[in-house]
Amino acid sequence: MAQKMTRRQALYLAVAASLAIGGGLTYFFLQPTQQPGQASSPTQTSGQATRPKLTVLGRSAYHQEIHAALMEYYNNKKQPVEFNYVPKGYSEAYQTAVLAMRNRSSDYDVLYLDEPWLYEFYVNGWLSPLGDVDTSGVPQLIAEMGEYRGTVYALPITGNFNFLFYNEALLAKVNESRPKSWDDVLRISEEVTKRLAPGAYGWSSNYPNVASDLYISVLLSLGGYLFDPKDRVTPMLDSSEAVEALKIVRDLASSKRAHPKTTSWSSLTEYSDAILNGEIALGAVWSGWVKDVDNPQRSKVVGQIYIVPMPGKRPVSQTGVWYLAVSAYSKNQDLAKDYIKTVTSYEAQKYAYFKAGLPVTRINIYEDPEVQRSSRLAKMFVEIAKAAVPARTSPIYIKLEPELSSIINKVVLGQLTPEAAAAQMQKLLLEESKKAGLL
Repeated sequence: MAQKMTRRQALYLAVAASLAIGGGLTYFFLQPTQQPGQASSPTQTSGQATRPKLTVLGRSAYHQEIHAALMEYYNNKKQPVEFNYVPKGYSEAYQTAVLAMRNRSSDYDVLYLDEPWLYEFYVNGWLSPLGDVDTSGVPQLIAEMGEYRGTVYALPITGNFNFLFYNEALLAKVNESRPKSWDDVLRISEEVTKRLAPGAYGWSSNYPNVASDLYISVLLSLGGYLFDPKDRVTPMLDSSEAVEALKIVRDLASSKRAHPKTTSWSSLTEYSDAILNGEIALGAVWSGWVKDVDNPQRSKVVGQIYIVPMPGKRPVSQTGVWYLAVSAYSKNQDLAKDYIKTVTSYEAQKYAYFKAGLPVTRINIYEDPEVQRSSRLAKMFVEIAKAAVPARTSPIYIKLEPELSSIINKVVLGQLTPEAAAAQMQKLLLEESKKAGLL
Protein backbone atom coordinates (compact mmCIF):
# COMPACT_ATOMS: atom_id res chain seq x y z
CA MET A 1 0.00 0.00 0.00
CA ALA A 2 4.36 6.18 -2.82
CA GLN A 3 3.73 5.25 1.18
CA LYS A 4 1.75 2.11 0.43
CA MET A 5 4.39 0.69 -1.85
CA THR A 6 7.14 1.67 0.57
CA ARG A 7 5.48 -0.04 3.46
CA ARG A 8 4.72 -3.19 1.56
CA GLN A 9 8.15 -3.44 0.00
CA ALA A 10 9.80 -2.78 3.36
CA LEU A 11 7.61 -5.24 5.18
CA TYR A 12 9.72 -7.79 7.00
CA LEU A 13 8.77 -11.43 7.55
CA ALA A 14 7.88 -13.49 10.60
CA VAL A 15 10.76 -15.08 12.50
CA ALA A 16 11.68 -18.43 10.93
CA ALA A 17 14.46 -20.94 11.42
CA SER A 18 16.14 -22.64 8.51
CA LEU A 19 14.91 -26.13 7.73
CA ALA A 20 16.35 -28.44 5.14
CA ILE A 21 13.57 -30.40 3.50
CA GLY A 22 14.52 -33.15 1.12
CA GLY A 23 13.34 -33.44 -2.44
CA GLY A 24 14.77 -35.47 -5.27
CA LEU A 25 12.71 -34.20 -8.21
CA THR A 26 14.06 -31.74 -10.72
CA TYR A 27 12.32 -28.37 -10.46
CA PHE A 28 12.12 -25.05 -12.24
CA PHE A 29 11.41 -21.75 -10.51
CA LEU A 30 12.48 -18.14 -10.80
CA GLN A 31 15.53 -17.38 -8.69
CA PRO A 32 15.23 -14.22 -6.54
CA THR A 33 18.13 -12.59 -8.40
CA GLN A 34 16.45 -12.75 -11.81
CA GLN A 35 15.11 -9.64 -13.47
CA PRO A 36 11.39 -8.87 -13.94
CA GLY A 37 9.86 -10.88 -16.74
CA GLN A 38 12.84 -13.23 -17.05
CA ALA A 39 11.88 -16.89 -17.25
CA SER A 40 13.66 -19.65 -15.38
CA SER A 41 16.87 -20.79 -16.99
CA PRO A 42 16.79 -23.98 -19.06
CA THR A 43 18.65 -27.09 -17.91
CA GLN A 44 19.83 -30.25 -19.55
CA THR A 45 16.98 -32.26 -18.08
CA SER A 46 15.54 -34.66 -20.62
CA GLY A 47 11.95 -34.06 -21.65
CA GLN A 48 12.21 -30.34 -21.00
CA ALA A 49 10.43 -29.54 -24.26
CA THR A 50 7.25 -31.22 -23.02
CA ARG A 51 7.35 -29.66 -19.58
CA PRO A 52 4.15 -27.66 -18.93
CA LYS A 53 4.53 -23.95 -18.29
CA LEU A 54 2.84 -21.48 -15.96
CA THR A 55 3.30 -17.73 -15.81
CA VAL A 56 2.74 -16.07 -12.44
CA LEU A 57 2.28 -12.31 -12.13
CA GLY A 58 3.58 -11.49 -8.69
CA ARG A 59 5.39 -9.05 -6.44
CA SER A 60 9.05 -8.23 -6.12
CA ALA A 61 11.13 -8.03 -2.91
CA TYR A 62 10.48 -10.69 -0.25
CA HIS A 63 7.38 -11.97 -2.06
CA GLN A 64 9.67 -13.35 -4.75
CA GLU A 65 11.49 -15.56 -2.25
CA ILE A 66 8.19 -16.87 -0.95
CA HIS A 67 7.00 -17.79 -4.44
CA ALA A 68 10.31 -19.47 -5.21
CA ALA A 69 9.79 -21.73 -2.20
CA LEU A 70 6.19 -22.49 -3.22
CA MET A 71 7.25 -23.34 -6.77
CA GLU A 72 9.99 -25.56 -5.42
CA TYR A 73 7.47 -27.36 -3.22
CA TYR A 74 5.11 -27.90 -6.15
CA ASN A 75 7.82 -29.34 -8.37
CA ASN A 76 8.93 -31.67 -5.59
CA LYS A 77 5.38 -33.01 -5.24
CA LYS A 78 3.89 -32.90 -8.73
CA GLN A 79 4.90 -33.25 -12.36
CA PRO A 80 7.57 -30.53 -12.68
CA VAL A 81 6.44 -27.27 -14.24
CA GLU A 82 8.51 -24.57 -15.90
CA PHE A 83 7.54 -21.39 -14.08
CA ASN A 84 7.86 -17.89 -15.44
CA TYR A 85 7.54 -15.66 -12.39
CA VAL A 86 7.10 -11.98 -13.28
CA PRO A 87 7.90 -9.77 -10.24
CA LYS A 88 6.54 -6.23 -10.06
CA GLY A 89 6.46 -3.40 -7.58
CA TYR A 90 3.17 -2.83 -5.75
CA SER A 91 1.53 -0.27 -8.04
CA GLU A 92 2.97 -1.82 -11.18
CA ALA A 93 1.65 -5.26 -10.22
CA TYR A 94 -1.87 -3.88 -9.86
CA GLN A 95 -1.72 -1.85 -13.07
CA THR A 96 -0.26 -4.75 -15.06
CA ALA A 97 -2.92 -7.16 -13.84
CA VAL A 98 -5.79 -4.75 -14.59
CA LEU A 99 -4.47 -3.94 -18.07
CA ALA A 100 -4.00 -7.61 -18.89
CA MET A 101 -7.54 -8.45 -17.78
CA ARG A 102 -9.10 -5.55 -19.67
CA ASN A 103 -7.33 -6.73 -22.81
CA ARG A 104 -8.39 -10.34 -22.16
CA SER A 105 -4.72 -11.26 -22.30
CA SER A 106 -3.61 -14.85 -21.77
CA ASP A 107 -0.10 -13.72 -20.78
CA TYR A 108 -0.63 -14.61 -17.13
CA ASP A 109 -2.05 -17.80 -15.64
CA VAL A 110 -1.77 -17.14 -11.91
CA LEU A 111 -2.37 -13.72 -10.32
CA TYR A 112 -1.07 -12.61 -6.92
CA LEU A 113 -3.61 -10.10 -5.57
CA ASP A 114 -3.76 -7.81 -2.55
CA GLU A 115 -6.99 -7.52 -0.53
CA PRO A 116 -8.16 -4.15 -1.90
CA TRP A 117 -7.85 -5.38 -5.48
CA LEU A 118 -10.09 -8.44 -5.16
CA TYR A 119 -13.52 -6.82 -5.51
CA GLU A 120 -12.64 -5.22 -8.87
CA PHE A 121 -11.49 -8.56 -10.25
CA TYR A 122 -14.62 -10.30 -8.98
CA VAL A 123 -17.22 -7.91 -10.38
CA ASN A 124 -15.52 -7.73 -13.79
CA GLY A 125 -15.41 -11.51 -14.19
CA TRP A 126 -11.61 -11.56 -14.50
CA LEU A 127 -11.07 -14.66 -12.37
CA SER A 128 -11.87 -18.31 -12.87
CA PRO A 129 -13.77 -20.20 -10.11
CA LEU A 130 -11.49 -22.56 -8.20
CA GLY A 131 -14.09 -25.22 -7.48
CA ASP A 132 -13.79 -27.32 -4.32
CA VAL A 133 -11.13 -25.96 -2.01
CA ASP A 134 -9.77 -26.66 1.47
CA THR A 135 -9.57 -23.65 3.77
CA SER A 136 -9.18 -25.51 7.06
CA GLY A 137 -7.07 -23.52 9.49
CA VAL A 138 -7.78 -20.23 7.68
CA PRO A 139 -9.71 -17.67 9.79
CA GLN A 140 -13.25 -17.41 8.43
CA LEU A 141 -13.17 -13.74 7.47
CA ILE A 142 -9.89 -14.22 5.57
CA ALA A 143 -11.29 -17.21 3.70
CA GLU A 144 -14.49 -15.33 2.88
CA MET A 145 -12.51 -12.55 1.21
CA GLY A 146 -11.66 -15.11 -1.47
CA GLU A 147 -15.35 -15.60 -2.24
CA TYR A 148 -17.81 -13.58 -4.29
CA ARG A 149 -21.51 -14.39 -4.34
CA GLY A 150 -20.91 -17.84 -2.91
CA THR A 151 -18.14 -18.85 -5.32
CA VAL A 152 -14.45 -19.17 -4.40
CA TYR A 153 -12.15 -17.29 -6.78
CA ALA A 154 -9.03 -16.76 -4.66
CA LEU A 155 -7.14 -18.52 -1.88
CA PRO A 156 -5.09 -16.70 0.78
CA ILE A 157 -1.38 -17.39 0.93
CA THR A 158 0.65 -14.53 2.46
CA GLY A 159 -0.72 -13.46 5.83
CA ASN A 160 -0.04 -10.11 7.45
CA PHE A 161 -1.67 -8.38 10.41
CA ASN A 162 -1.70 -4.98 12.08
CA PHE A 163 -1.70 -5.24 15.88
CA LEU A 164 -0.34 -3.87 19.15
CA PHE A 165 3.08 -4.65 20.59
CA TYR A 166 4.30 -3.90 24.09
CA ASN A 167 7.72 -4.07 25.73
CA GLU A 168 7.12 -6.02 28.94
CA ALA A 169 10.36 -4.84 30.55
CA LEU A 170 9.54 -1.16 30.03
CA LEU A 171 6.00 -1.61 31.32
CA ALA A 172 7.36 -3.35 34.42
CA LYS A 173 9.51 -0.30 35.17
CA VAL A 174 6.33 1.73 35.65
CA ASN A 175 4.50 -1.13 37.42
CA GLU A 176 2.21 -1.86 34.48
CA SER A 177 1.33 -4.96 32.44
CA ARG A 178 -0.52 -5.81 29.21
CA PRO A 179 -3.06 -3.08 28.39
CA LYS A 180 -6.67 -4.21 28.09
CA SER A 181 -8.21 -1.01 26.70
CA TRP A 182 -7.28 2.19 24.87
CA ASP A 183 -7.58 4.01 28.19
CA ASP A 184 -4.87 1.66 29.48
CA VAL A 185 -2.69 2.39 26.46
CA LEU A 186 -3.09 6.15 26.91
CA ARG A 187 -2.37 6.00 30.63
CA ILE A 188 0.62 3.65 30.37
CA SER A 189 2.23 5.48 27.46
CA GLU A 190 1.99 8.78 29.34
CA GLU A 191 3.52 7.25 32.46
CA VAL A 192 6.40 5.66 30.53
CA THR A 193 7.28 8.92 28.78
CA LYS A 194 7.02 10.87 32.04
CA ARG A 195 9.30 8.51 33.96
CA LEU A 196 11.65 6.98 31.36
CA ALA A 197 12.20 9.60 28.63
CA PRO A 198 14.53 10.35 26.92
CA GLY A 199 15.72 6.76 27.19
CA ALA A 200 12.31 5.35 26.32
CA TYR A 201 8.91 6.68 25.26
CA GLY A 202 5.41 5.39 25.74
CA TRP A 203 4.01 5.18 22.21
CA SER A 204 4.66 5.20 18.48
CA SER A 205 3.26 4.10 15.15
CA ASN A 206 3.88 4.97 11.51
CA TYR A 207 1.95 8.23 11.29
CA PRO A 208 3.20 9.12 7.79
CA ASN A 209 0.87 6.28 6.68
CA VAL A 210 -1.49 6.56 9.62
CA ALA A 211 -4.69 5.53 7.80
CA SER A 212 -3.57 1.95 7.18
CA ASP A 213 -0.98 1.61 9.91
CA LEU A 214 -3.08 2.71 12.88
CA TYR A 215 -6.41 4.49 12.33
CA ILE A 216 -8.31 1.65 10.64
CA SER A 217 -7.25 -0.84 13.29
CA VAL A 218 -8.36 1.47 16.11
CA LEU A 219 -11.65 2.02 14.27
CA LEU A 220 -12.23 -1.74 14.00
CA SER A 221 -11.42 -2.26 17.66
CA LEU A 222 -14.16 0.21 18.61
CA GLY A 223 -16.72 -1.71 16.55
CA GLY A 224 -16.61 0.57 13.51
CA TYR A 225 -15.82 -0.15 9.86
CA LEU A 226 -14.18 1.63 6.97
CA PHE A 227 -16.46 -0.13 4.46
CA ASP A 228 -19.63 -2.11 5.11
CA PRO A 229 -18.53 -5.76 5.60
CA LYS A 230 -21.73 -6.92 3.88
CA ASP A 231 -21.00 -5.44 0.46
CA ARG A 232 -17.31 -4.47 1.01
CA VAL A 233 -17.66 -1.08 -0.72
CA THR A 234 -20.13 1.21 1.12
CA PRO A 235 -18.19 3.81 3.19
CA MET A 236 -19.03 3.82 6.92
CA LEU A 237 -17.13 6.72 8.47
CA ASP A 238 -20.32 8.62 9.34
CA SER A 239 -20.25 7.04 12.80
CA SER A 240 -19.38 7.83 16.40
CA GLU A 241 -16.70 5.13 16.21
CA ALA A 242 -14.97 6.96 13.35
CA VAL A 243 -14.79 10.14 15.44
CA GLU A 244 -13.66 8.33 18.59
CA ALA A 245 -10.89 6.55 16.68
CA LEU A 246 -9.58 9.90 15.47
CA LYS A 247 -9.47 11.20 19.04
CA ILE A 248 -7.48 8.18 20.19
CA VAL A 249 -5.02 8.44 17.29
CA ARG A 250 -4.57 12.16 18.06
CA ASP A 251 -4.11 11.69 21.80
CA LEU A 252 -1.59 8.88 21.37
CA ALA A 253 0.62 11.18 19.26
CA SER A 254 0.79 13.79 22.02
CA SER A 255 4.31 14.78 23.06
CA LYS A 256 3.53 13.64 26.59
CA ARG A 257 3.14 10.08 25.27
CA ALA A 258 4.83 9.56 21.92
CA HIS A 259 8.36 9.08 20.66
CA PRO A 260 9.56 12.41 19.16
CA LYS A 261 9.75 10.89 15.67
CA THR A 262 6.27 9.35 15.73
CA THR A 263 4.86 11.71 13.09
CA SER A 264 8.06 11.89 11.04
CA TRP A 265 9.74 8.50 10.78
CA SER A 266 12.00 8.65 7.72
CA SER A 267 11.45 4.95 7.00
CA LEU A 268 9.93 1.83 8.47
CA THR A 269 13.44 0.58 9.18
CA GLU A 270 14.02 3.58 11.44
CA TYR A 271 10.79 2.85 13.32
CA SER A 272 11.60 -0.85 13.62
CA ASP A 273 15.12 -0.09 14.85
CA ALA A 274 13.69 2.14 17.59
CA ILE A 275 11.60 -0.82 18.76
CA LEU A 276 14.64 -3.12 18.67
CA ASN A 277 16.66 -0.56 20.64
CA GLY A 278 14.09 -0.51 23.44
CA GLU A 279 13.02 3.09 22.81
CA ILE A 280 9.26 2.39 22.59
CA ALA A 281 6.99 0.73 25.14
CA LEU A 282 3.79 0.40 23.08
CA GLY A 283 2.95 0.75 19.42
CA ALA A 284 1.10 -0.37 16.32
CA VAL A 285 2.97 -2.62 13.88
CA TRP A 286 2.48 -4.98 10.98
CA SER A 287 3.82 -8.54 11.34
CA GLY A 288 7.20 -8.05 9.73
CA TRP A 289 8.15 -4.91 11.62
CA VAL A 290 8.91 -6.99 14.72
CA LYS A 291 10.43 -10.00 13.02
CA ASP A 292 13.88 -9.40 14.56
CA VAL A 293 12.86 -8.71 18.15
CA ASP A 294 14.39 -12.00 19.35
CA ASN A 295 17.44 -11.86 17.09
CA PRO A 296 20.37 -11.06 19.44
CA GLN A 297 22.45 -9.79 16.53
CA ARG A 298 19.93 -7.01 15.88
CA SER A 299 17.84 -6.63 19.00
CA LYS A 300 18.40 -5.23 22.47
CA VAL A 301 14.94 -6.41 23.55
CA VAL A 302 15.23 -10.20 23.16
CA GLY A 303 12.37 -11.86 25.03
CA GLN A 304 10.78 -8.53 26.00
CA ILE A 305 8.37 -7.84 23.12
CA TYR A 306 4.84 -9.26 23.19
CA ILE A 307 2.21 -8.92 20.47
CA VAL A 308 -1.57 -8.78 20.99
CA PRO A 309 -4.71 -7.71 19.11
CA MET A 310 -5.72 -4.06 19.33
CA PRO A 311 -7.69 -3.48 22.55
CA GLY A 312 -11.13 -1.91 22.57
CA LYS A 313 -14.73 -3.08 22.53
CA ARG A 314 -13.48 -6.11 20.64
CA PRO A 315 -9.91 -7.39 20.18
CA VAL A 316 -8.93 -6.83 16.54
CA SER A 317 -6.01 -7.21 14.17
CA GLN A 318 -6.45 -5.66 10.75
CA THR A 319 -5.55 -7.97 7.86
CA GLY A 320 -3.17 -7.38 4.98
CA VAL A 321 -3.45 -10.70 3.16
CA TRP A 322 -2.33 -11.61 -0.37
CA TYR A 323 -4.31 -14.11 -2.47
CA LEU A 324 -3.64 -16.41 -5.42
CA ALA A 325 -6.17 -16.57 -8.26
CA VAL A 326 -6.47 -17.91 -11.81
CA SER A 327 -6.92 -15.52 -14.70
CA ALA A 328 -10.19 -16.09 -16.57
CA TYR A 329 -8.18 -15.75 -19.78
CA SER A 330 -5.46 -18.30 -18.94
CA LYS A 331 -5.02 -21.14 -21.41
CA ASN A 332 -3.71 -23.36 -18.60
CA GLN A 333 -6.53 -23.10 -16.11
CA ASP A 334 -6.55 -26.69 -14.84
CA LEU A 335 -2.83 -26.62 -14.15
CA ALA A 336 -3.06 -23.14 -12.58
CA LYS A 337 -5.87 -24.27 -10.27
CA ASP A 338 -3.93 -27.37 -9.24
CA TYR A 339 -0.90 -25.21 -8.52
CA ILE A 340 -2.87 -22.81 -6.31
CA LYS A 341 -4.61 -25.57 -4.37
CA THR A 342 -1.30 -27.37 -3.83
CA VAL A 343 0.81 -24.43 -2.70
CA THR A 344 -1.85 -23.05 -0.34
CA SER A 345 -2.06 -26.40 1.46
CA TYR A 346 -0.93 -26.87 5.05
CA GLU A 347 2.20 -28.77 4.03
CA ALA A 348 3.22 -26.22 1.40
CA GLN A 349 2.69 -23.24 3.69
CA LYS A 350 4.71 -24.86 6.45
CA TYR A 351 7.48 -25.62 3.94
CA ALA A 352 7.54 -21.99 2.76
CA TYR A 353 7.44 -20.75 6.35
CA PHE A 354 10.75 -22.45 7.09
CA LYS A 355 12.24 -22.06 3.64
CA ALA A 356 11.41 -18.39 3.00
CA GLY A 357 9.70 -16.97 6.10
CA LEU A 358 6.17 -17.07 4.69
CA PRO A 359 3.68 -15.45 7.10
CA VAL A 360 1.13 -18.25 6.87
CA THR A 361 -2.62 -17.92 6.44
CA ARG A 362 -3.41 -21.42 7.71
CA ILE A 363 -3.09 -20.29 11.28
CA ASN A 364 -3.02 -23.80 12.71
CA ILE A 365 0.55 -23.95 11.39
CA TYR A 366 1.47 -21.54 14.19
CA GLU A 367 0.17 -24.21 16.58
CA ASP A 368 2.57 -26.81 15.15
CA PRO A 369 5.17 -27.79 17.83
CA GLU A 370 8.01 -27.53 15.34
CA VAL A 371 6.93 -24.02 14.35
CA GLN A 372 6.47 -22.95 17.96
CA ARG A 373 9.99 -24.14 18.79
CA SER A 374 11.28 -21.92 15.97
CA SER A 375 9.62 -18.72 17.23
CA ARG A 376 8.48 -17.40 20.60
CA LEU A 377 5.93 -15.26 18.74
CA ALA A 378 4.16 -18.19 17.06
CA LYS A 379 1.63 -18.75 19.88
CA MET A 380 0.91 -15.01 19.96
CA PHE A 381 0.19 -15.00 16.22
CA VAL A 382 -2.59 -17.54 16.84
CA GLU A 383 -4.38 -15.03 19.08
CA ILE A 384 -3.78 -12.22 16.59
CA ALA A 385 -5.00 -14.23 13.61
CA LYS A 386 -8.16 -15.34 15.35
CA ALA A 387 -9.01 -11.64 15.84
CA ALA A 388 -8.28 -10.76 12.19
CA VAL A 389 -10.73 -8.50 10.34
CA PRO A 390 -10.36 -7.33 6.70
CA ALA A 391 -11.01 -3.60 6.34
CA ARG A 392 -9.50 -2.21 3.13
CA THR A 393 -11.99 -4.07 0.96
CA SER A 394 -12.95 -1.46 -1.66
CA PRO A 395 -10.84 -0.94 -4.81
CA ILE A 396 -10.92 2.84 -4.26
CA TYR A 397 -8.93 2.60 -1.04
CA ILE A 398 -5.44 2.43 -2.54
CA LYS A 399 -6.01 5.62 -4.53
CA LEU A 400 -7.36 7.54 -1.53
CA GLU A 401 -5.04 6.25 1.16
CA PRO A 402 -2.53 9.15 1.03
CA GLU A 403 -5.33 11.73 1.23
CA LEU A 404 -6.99 9.91 4.13
CA SER A 405 -3.68 9.86 6.02
CA SER A 406 -3.28 13.58 5.35
CA ILE A 407 -6.71 14.34 6.79
CA ILE A 408 -6.04 12.24 9.90
CA ASN A 409 -2.71 13.97 10.49
CA LYS A 410 -4.47 17.35 10.35
CA VAL A 411 -6.40 16.15 13.40
CA VAL A 412 -3.12 15.17 15.06
CA LEU A 413 -1.73 18.64 14.34
CA GLY A 414 -4.86 20.38 15.64
CA GLN A 415 -5.83 21.71 12.20
CA LEU A 416 -9.13 19.79 12.03
CA THR A 417 -11.58 18.57 14.64
CA PRO A 418 -12.21 14.82 14.71
CA GLU A 419 -15.84 15.45 13.75
CA ALA A 420 -14.90 17.55 10.72
CA ALA A 421 -12.24 15.06 9.64
CA ALA A 422 -14.61 12.08 9.82
CA ALA A 423 -17.18 13.96 7.73
CA GLN A 424 -14.51 14.95 5.22
CA MET A 425 -13.23 11.39 4.86
CA GLN A 426 -16.74 9.99 4.48
CA LYS A 427 -17.53 12.53 1.74
CA LEU A 428 -14.29 11.70 -0.06
CA LEU A 429 -14.99 7.96 0.05
CA LEU A 430 -18.59 8.40 -1.10
CA GLU A 431 -17.67 10.62 -4.04
CA GLU A 432 -14.92 8.30 -5.25
CA SER A 433 -17.14 5.24 -4.81
CA LYS A 434 -19.84 6.82 -6.99
CA LYS A 435 -17.26 7.78 -9.65
CA ALA A 436 -16.10 4.16 -9.69
CA GLY A 437 -19.70 2.94 -10.12
CA LEU A 438 -19.63 1.07 -6.81
CA LEU A 439 -22.69 2.78 -5.30
